[in-house]
Amino acid sequence: MSRVTTLVTAAFAATPFALLALQQPAKLAPLDAQRATEVRTTFKAHCVTCHGTDNPAAGLDLSTAAGIQKGGVSGPLFLAGKPAESLLLARLKGEHGKARMPLGMTALTAKQIETISQWITSGARTDAPDKLHWAYVKPVRPALPKVSDAPWVKNPIDNFVLAKLEKEKLKPAPEANKATLIRRVSLDLIGLPPTVEEVAAFQADKRPDAYEKLVDRLLESPHYGERQARIWLDMARYADTDGYEKDLGRTAWVWRDWLIKALNKNMPFDQFTIEQIAGDQLPSPTIDQLVATGFHRNTMMNLEGGVDPDEQHFNVVIDRVSTTSTVWLGSTLQCARCHDHKYDPLSQKDFYKMAAFFANSNTYPKGTFQTADITLHEPNIAVPTPEQIKRKGALKLALTHAQKSAKISSPQLRAAYEEWKQKADTSAEWKPLASTLVTADQAIFRSADNFAVQAIGENARQESYKIKTTLEPQRLTGLRIELLTDPSLPSKGPGRSQNGNFVITNVLLNVDGNPVKLVGATADFSQKLFSAPEALLGDPKKGWAIDGQTGQSHEIVFQLAEPLDLKQATELNLIIEQKSVHSFHNVGRFRLSTTAAKGPVASTIPMVIRLALSSKDEAALEKYFLETTPLLADQRTKVEDLKKELSTLEAQIPTAMIMRDKPAKGALTTHVRERGEFLTKGELVMAGTPEVMPALATKGNAKRLDLAKWLVSRDNPLTARVQVNRSWETIFGTGVVSTSEDFGTQSSPPTHPELLDWLATEFMLDWDMKRLNRLLVTSATYRQSSKASQALLARDPANALLARGPRFRLEAETIRDTVLAASGLLTRKIGGPSVYPFQPDGVWDTPYSGEAWKPSKDGDQYRRGIYTYWKRTAPYAGFMAMDATSREECSVRRTRTNTPLQALAMLNDQGMFDAARGLGVKMKGPIRGAIAYGFKACTARTPTKAEVDRIEKLYATLRLRYTKQLDEAKKLGGTPDAAARTMIANVLLNLDETVTKG
Repeated sequence: MSRVTTLVTAAFAATPFALLALQQPAKLAPLDAQRATEVRTTFKAHCVTCHGTDNPAAGLDLSTAAGIQKGGVSGPLFLAGKPAESLLLARLKGEHGKARMPLGMTALTAKQIETISQWITSGARTDAPDKLHWAYVKPVRPALPKVSDAPWVKNPIDNFVLAKLEKEKLKPAPEANKATLIRRVSLDLIGLPPTVEEVAAFQADKRPDAYEKLVDRLLESPHYGERQARIWLDMARYADTDGYEKDLGRTAWVWRDWLIKALNKNMPFDQFTIEQIAGDQLPSPTIDQLVATGFHRNTMMNLEGGVDPDEQHFNVVIDRVSTTSTVWLGSTLQCARCHDHKYDPLSQKDFYKMAAFFANSNTYPKGTFQTADITLHEPNIAVPTPEQIKRKGALKLALTHAQKSAKISSPQLRAAYEEWKQKADTSAEWKPLASTLVTADQAIFRSADNFAVQAIGENARQESYKIKTTLEPQRLTGLRIELLTDPSLPSKGPGRSQNGNFVITNVLLNVDGNPVKLVGATADFSQKLFSAPEALLGDPKKGWAIDGQTGQSHEIVFQLAEPLDLKQATELNLIIEQKSVHSFHNVGRFRLSTTAAKGPVASTIPMVIRLALSSKDEAALEKYFLETTPLLADQRTKVEDLKKELSTLEAQIPTAMIMRDKPAKGALTTHVRERGEFLTKGELVMAGTPEVMPALATKGNAKRLDLAKWLVSRDNPLTARVQVNRSWETIFGTGVVSTSEDFGTQSSPPTHPELLDWLATEFMLDWDMKRLNRLLVTSATYRQSSKASQALLARDPANALLARGPRFRLEAETIRDTVLAASGLLTRKIGGPSVYPFQPDGVWDTPYSGEAWKPSKDGDQYRRGIYTYWKRTAPYAGFMAMDATSREECSVRRTRTNTPLQALAMLNDQGMFDAARGLGVKMKGPIRGAIAYGFKACTARTPTKAEVDRIEKLYATLRLRYTKQLDEAKKLGGTPDAAARTMIANVLLNLDETVTKG
């Protein structure tokens, strides 16, 4: 017995239907069994949302056989064998003055109601076994259907389409003309319209395989990958920002470049999948394979302050499970986050088994708990170009040689070094004070080595340290405060703030009961805007501080306004005030010294070097000497220049967000979350795939790589179907399954189920994406004219039967690309960072970062739409008007709407007007020829005489107007003629034909 059969049998055995079958022993006829299954499927799809097991409306439970037989508060649903007397049919039809069911939802079709009627007529049996939904059954390659009009067929796709048309007694439309075909296939394969010259060349090509040659040329175009990437950017929820409120920028475009390159080189779809899901887990992964994993790094990241990192990681994992199941399985597995799926055979446990594959991703926090600014981050790697790699190597080699030359390698340098050491030791000029008493508002103090004092106990928001000591008879010209490091201080100090800093706002000296004025404060280092002289101002907004060099010892020296000659032992009182608006910025460890030197100033030699002099640390002293001696100034300049150049180069190397896992300790596991809530952990489950699907090939400790291989296994019933359906949808406008994001029981049924299975099995032969697209666009089905009679439009408005060619409005990015291409403004550069085309002021509001939308220059403002900077909280307005998504989550299918805002944007947006000016300039020469050229540039076809006449009349009216309104003419192109041509170009760019693929 197969695994699937076992699952279905077990499921059936566990339901009330199995019990009911014991009471209905007579075996159902095949037709009756089929009807019973169809009825139960209809109930499940349309009714159990209200009439399910959880508090069913009107007491009617249609999710079980017992509930169906029992009925609700209004009594039994049916009288077996008597549909006309059955309450169920009356409510479904809305008879007897009652609301039609299902209430508030789309009514059942006449066919569905007739099936229910026949089911009641045949006895309303409910004991038919559950049938596994078609999407969960591995596709089997069907035989090609026989057709009457065999000459029409160009490839196997046409057999399936024509067979259905003949069954429906319909005929396919004639083949579209060459102008239509080249425009259609160009837009589908490279996302750009053909030039006027390309259309003319194709029309002149009389070879029987001219169209196939055209298709092959387009498939090899470097713009092919750009067009196909647009679809994947939505699915991958690609954006240049993190999302959420701050929505800070991120570097994501390197993955987009990888995507375009992979599609251009036609990477097989199975490898394409494996690298995106688990490229980091391949043996010795290349940089490209690591970059590929950026697919799942496109997830939104909440970098708000106060966010729980574990909860953020949980949300990221949830998104990755949902996206994977949507993109590759066409499954709404995310519905099982909180409970078992209500419609599909997917359990909550299935969801969290999939989540376990992603729950071990490597994350690391940034920030501190004290300031509640911890944010979650994932790995990045540098991705240099070959040129950058070569340049970096050369700079490093040159830097090594330059650094080697800066050594004490000559007698002259050795002599200079020894002389410097003798002069550098100035410790004899300062006499340390043995403080007899140090007090403060809250801190307490202990004596330390070498006359130092350290503050311990509570660190107050603001403090004043009061030092009292006795001076021996001496001359006094200056006072030094040394701020010393200690391992017990935050960041080693010397301050007590969180980062080791302090702020001294005032220093007051009193000798023998008299205040002594201090002047000329100097320090060995000062923080920007917090310089040494400000330590005497008493301003809480200023003071002396050393941020940037915390963790190092420092000194500040104060010169007395007038020297003091002490003839006898004298009392000295010193107050060090720390009254800064920056709370808790108090001194941690310090030492006081006095001097009789003339003009005392802080040493230019760092404290750490003075300590090295005391300890005779030759290595540290030599290093400092070499870094400061004028004798090596040229070598140091060369070294610094090389370092600067290397630093600049490294800053230019782009980074890529990648997936990495932490080392696994046994099997990957995660907890089921009750009701889908982060805080409610339930059962621990091991990484695995949904039970209704084939099992993983790997036994035991599976990882993401195993999941990736499972997705593209030929035993997987969904992946190939989902991908070929997506390709079909891209080209024909609607998928064979119109709900391309959902292949479950709630999905639309395939219009051509055998065609879908044939395409899936054909695709799995080699997973060749270009071959699949070539197959689609070379079919006779695709080449049909999109013109249709009123009768056909009434019978098949959505073209589900494919009796005509595809015709639908272009996607947002393609509309803009088409307009720019027609105008001659399009910049066709491929790859690189995102760009900023024009958009109105006020669209972009970034209250946190202060960033502004500054339109790009030098042609970048006219690059293709897929390169537009994508901010999730404020996506590009022109695209949103045309139904683009915010990319906050995975989206596989865009809606198509028609709103007045779209016309306003197309007619008035500055970017669109730039294109109109560009096309107006290209429309040279006599006006009728210019109109014909512009019309061809926009639609690929030659306009009729009536069309040219009408546009020429508009041109004449506009030219006359701008002759009288020269100021307006200047805004539009300069002369009245140029302005009029700009305006008719604007009309042409806004034609329905321009923004529609027909």
